[in-house]
Amino acid sequence: MLIKKIGLILATATFSMTPLLGLAHDDESSSSSADSGAMGMRVSAVLPENQVNKDHTYFDLLVKPNDEQTLVVNLTNTTDKSQTVTTAAAAAKTNINGVAEYGPSKNKLDKSAPFDFGKVAELPKQVEVPANSTKKLEIKVKIPDKQWQGIVAGGITITQAATATESNASKKAGVTIRNRYAYAIGVVLQTAEKTDVKENLSLEKVDAGQISSRNAIISELHSTTEAYLNGISITSKVTRKNSKKVLYEAKKSKMQITPNSVFAYPLSLDGHAFKPGKYTMNMTVKSKKSTWHFTKDFPITNEEAKKLNDKDVTLVHDEGFNWWWLVLAGAVIIAIILFWWQRRKKQSVNNDVKHF
Repeated sequence: MLIKKIGLILATATFSMTPLLGLAHDDESSSSSADSGAMGMRVSAVLPENQVNKDHTYFDLLVKPNDEQTLVVNLTNTTDKSQTVTTAAAAAKTNINGVAEYGPSKNKLDKSAPFDFGKVAELPKQVEVPANSTKKLEIKVKIPDKQWQGIVAGGITITQAATATESNASKKAGVTIRNRYAYAIGVVLQTAEKTDVKENLSLEKVDAGQISSRNAIISELHSTTEAYLNGISITSKVTRKNSKKVLYEAKKSKMQITPNSVFAYPLSLDGHAFKPGKYTMNMTVKSKKSTWHFTKDFPITNEEAKKLNDKDVTLVHDEGFNWWWLVLAGAVIIAIILFWWQRRKKQSVNNDVKHF
């Protein structure tokens, strides 16, 4: 059975959705609750009877098709002021860094996923917790009428809400400089007591793209595995089609792919411009249990290359020669020559008059 533990990380960046209470694995430590002195809020899951492992502090549940269950999370406000938090439920997905995300994001699930946890969970969008008190956050989960062999993973995020002052400042200045804190409690659902499944991964497509306005080749890896793929390492090389000369290459390790998710893995061009043509991606992906070798051809058109190169902030863009500058320079030179000639002519006439 898949071994899972819970990790606790403090997210201090403004609007950060980094999970504070997320799913980790056998090489990480366990934590019983999320507690932030800066936020003054404790968050803990109330484990139900169908909890698979009572030692886990996230929801690790054995469920039945068509089940309805209400999950409870205790929110404890340890300050002398009332606090408001925003909440959300989402499927666990894989971001471009090979890190599991449990909050709402633009990352994708593979179509093989039994269902999207975010679509079967209902919870209030905001909760106000009075000073020095505990309030229960209830999440209603409706299990679809189906069974699956592995696990479905998701998360419940609790984020410190913006104050009225912050909201007004954001509208006026466009930026709020105050740090905000967030928690995410993992949720794992299974219908089978044993969740050992075969690991499956495929390279569906390769495209020219960008990450943070910088050119990159994006390889879309699809996991159809109803389990976490752990200890992921990737070696990728790009050549011209039918060539052995490596143009771009990268190696990265210590990554993770969440169940039935899409991993858009980027290979940075490190400040180089795209050149149109036909290319080949050669990739080796390893997990703790499996190894995959992928080869996929992909084109980069003239239009794609120009569009992406124009948007890359690291490239020096050639705007082309401006003929108007040449015309202007010519006009200035002619004006200077005429001025000099007129002045010389005038001086010559004055000298003639004096001699006369």
